[in-house]
Amino acid sequence: MIALALFVACQSDGPADDPSDDTGAVEPAGPFVETLDPHVMHVLATSTPAPGDPGHAVTELSVTLDVQWAVDLDPGAGTAGAVRFENGDTVYVRSSLPPNFVSALERVDAAGALVWSQDAFFSGALSFAHGVVLTPDGDYVIADPIVSRVFGVSEAGEVLWELPFRSDAGTWHPNGLDLQTDAEGVTRIALSELVAPDSRRGERVEVYRLGGRTDTPTLEWSFEGGVGTAERLWPHGPRFMADGSVLVSWAALGQLARVEGGTEDWRVPEEPGVLAFPRDAVVLPDGSWLVADAAQEVLRVHDPLGAFEIVDAAYVPGVFGLTAVTCGSGGGLPCLQP
Repeated sequence: MIALALFVACQSDGPADDPSDDTGAVEPAGPFVETLDPHVMHVLATSTPAPGDPGHAVTELSVTLDVQWAVDLDPGAGTAGAVRFENGDTVYVRSSLPPNFVSALERVDAAGALVWSQDAFFSGALSFAHGVVLTPDGDYVIADPIVSRVFGVSEAGEVLWELPFRSDAGTWHPNGLDLQTDAEGVTRIALSELVAPDSRRGERVEVYRLGGRTDTPTLEWSFEGGVGTAERLWPHGPRFMADGSVLVSWAALGQLARVEGGTEDWRVPEEPGVLAFPRDAVVLPDGSWLVADAAQEVLRVHDPLGAFEIVDAAYVPGVFGLTAVTCGSGGGLPCLQP
């Protein structure tokens, strides 16, 4: 019942850059002026709309928040994380709304037709997948908060390793993840982890280093919040910054924070009240952010470390996570359009 209560309110991926300079100082921004081609980057919004809502399980948006492409699933089912491939296929983790905690890893083509669906590695257990990323070896890493584990699985459905989050110290529920490979070829995953309100430990943001394909990841650093209901942060949507730090949504506070090496550097907006319950964010090439808020909207934020001005919004029912897709040739991926 603890897990059920913890995740009824929960509904993660893409590049992010550090919007401050090398000293941490922030240059003031002028009035917002649109400088981006709408199709320089698209964002896949993964969602679980409530039955009757007009939303989609996956909605592809331009940076100007116009709908370009969508995937629909059966009522009560949605997604929480997606990956775009060079041939235009998209892989996502499907999750059903409570009380039907059932998950699968699925692939659709550019027309939205199902290519394959796999769920055997969930072993028929109660599951509520909250995030998927693709490793450089072509394997998937999936977070499953109900079972309190993160695991690696091959394209063929073989479980390669499993990282449990139940121990004598407590039980954490990983609800979001991101992946980054640095210039030296080292790959890391960032995790956000919830904990029961009555726990004697706080919620966490952690970074793990991936080894070989079948090696269990090793912890590099951990940030732990305060203990108790009054100290809740409800971390969601960890995003690696260019320097290896992590941008994370403190959903309970309506703020986003930068965390590095176990220390929180800053929170924005400085005064809560602009955001209701942020769950993910993507940094766009002009330095503005897209933020998934309150399972209702994707917001465009200008001057995020300053005025934190909302300059555009799209209604995306049930939105949980955002995946940035850089469009075009020269390292880009197919961005789908009507």
